[in-house]
Amino acid sequence: MVQKIMKADCLSFEYKDSSEGIHDINFEISKGEVILLTGNSGCGKSTLLKCLNGLIPAITEGNLKGELFINDKNYKDLKMHELNSEIGSVFQNPRSQFFTDNTTSELVFPMENYGYSKAQMQQKLSELVKTFGLEKLIDKNIFLLSSGERQMVALASALTMDQQIVLFDEPSANLDYGNAMKLGQIISWLKERGITVIVADHRFYYLNGIIDRVFFMDKGKLHIYDSEAAFKKSGYDTRSFDIFSLEVPFVEKIADSKKSVCASIQSAAYKNILKGVNLELKKGEVTVLVGSNGAGKTTLAKLLCKSIKPDDGIVKTEGLPFFIMQDPDYQLFGTSAENELSLVRKDVTKIKEVLEYLGLAEYKDSHPFELSGGQKQRLQIGMAMLCDRKLIIFDEPTSGLDVSSMQKVSKEVVSLRDKAGVLVISHDYEFIRHVADRIVYLNDGKIEKDFDLSSQTLGELNEIFKKMQKDSAGADLMQKERNYA
Repeated sequence: MVQKIMKADCLSFEYKDSSEGIHDINFEISKGEVILLTGNSGCGKSTLLKCLNGLIPAITEGNLKGELFINDKNYKDLKMHELNSEIGSVFQNPRSQFFTDNTTSELVFPMENYGYSKAQMQQKLSELVKTFGLEKLIDKNIFLLSSGERQMVALASALTMDQQIVLFDEPSANLDYGNAMKLGQIISWLKERGITVIVADHRFYYLNGIIDRVFFMDKGKLHIYDSEAAFKKSGYDTRSFDIFSLEVPFVEKIADSKKSVCASIQSAAYKNILKGVNLELKKGEVTVLVGSNGAGKTTLAKLLCKSIKPDDGIVKTEGLPFFIMQDPDYQLFGTSAENELSLVRKDVTKIKEVLEYLGLAEYKDSHPFELSGGQKQRLQIGMAMLCDRKLIIFDEPTSGLDVSSMQKVSKEVVSLRDKAGVLVISHDYEFIRHVADRIVYLNDGKIEKDFDLSSQTLGELNEIFKKMQKDSAGADLMQKERNYA
C-alpha cells in the first residue's frame, strides 16, 4: 500500500485586508511523488507553498482555515522546528533564505541548530558537495556568487537534514539550461529514493518524463491532473516540455541603415571574470547575452552601467543605460505599482495603458512588495517601457513569468528597438527565440560567439545550450547513490 505523506482538507487562506489567497484546497500526496504545481502568475502557487512549509501562518498574517497533515500529524500540533526536520524548502529568491554570507557556513547551519556533532557535519558536508557538484563553491561569499550558483547552494542546504519532502518555488528561474537539466536529474534521483518533491514553476522542460501529477492553480482554486500526459493534453497554453522543437517565427530585422551604435566595450577586463571583451551594441537590435551561471554576464552589464569600472579597456555608452535587475526587490521603491511607474515617467495616461497591458491594473494601488514574483517582474518591464534611454539592459526579465506574460513581454522588448539598443541577459530559450536579433555567447570570461539569429544559425544557438548542459553535468549520479547508500 502506498504511503500518504501529506494531506490537505478544505485548506483556505486569505491575506490580511485582501480577498486574494487560496480557496478550498483538497489533496493527498504519496511518498516519492513528484508534483508539478503550476498556473499563471499570481494564481496562488507561492501561497500554497507557504502553507505547506509553515510560513503561513507563522510569519504571514491572514485568515487560515482547514487542515493540513504530514505523516498523519496535524500541522497545528507541530512546532516549526519539527516541521523543518521533515520539509526542506528552496525559495524563489534564494537570497531570502540564507542566514550566513559564507557557502560552507550556510550548508552546515541547519545541522548546527539541531545539535549535530562536528564529525557528523563534516561527513554530511562532504556528501552534499559531491552530490550537487559544489566543489568550486565551497567557502565562498554567497553574495559574490551568481544567482544560479546561489540556487544550487540553497538546494543543497534544503536537504542537509535528510528531509522527506522538498518544496521548490520557481527553482529554474535563475538556472542556465545545463544546471536546470541537472536539477531535473537531481529531482529524479530524489524520487527514486522515495523523497516527495513539489515543484512550483512555469518552465517544465527539465521535468519532462519525471512528473507524476500536476496541481494546476487558477485564481486560488486547485485542479488536479492525474498524470503528466493528461496535463499535456489539457489544452492549457504552457511553456514547452521540449524547447528545441519550438516553432517560433524569427524576429523581423531592422535595416542596417536605421541602426546606430549606442554602446561599445573595447578590450575590457575585470578581475578574473572578464578577459579582453569586445562588444558593440546598436539601436535597432535586441542582443541576447547567453552563457552558463557565473560566466560574467551580469558583470558585463554592470560595466555598461558604470556601476563598476574595468581594470583594463574602455567602455563607452550614449548616456546612462536603464538597467532592469534580475532581483526586482533591489529596484522597487514606490508606494504602489502605479507610483513605481510614475518614478520613471509622470504620464498618467501612459501609466494606465502599461498597467492594463501587463495585467497589473487591478494591482495599481498595491505595494510592489505585495506582488508575486512574476507580477514584480512585469512591473519592471513597465518601467522599461516608460523610460527614455539609448540603451536598455534586462537581466533575466522572464524568470517568474508564465507563457502568456512572457509573450507579452517579448513583444514589448522587441518594440523597444525603435527607440533604443536592447541587451538581454537570459537563460530562457523560449523567450530568446521570441526576441533575439543577435546572440552573444560569453564563456570563460570571453565572447566565444557573436552571430545574428536566423533559420541558418539556429543550430548554433541550440549547440550553445547543449554545451552548457554538458559543462554543467557536475555530480555523477552514481556517486550520489554511493554517497547515500
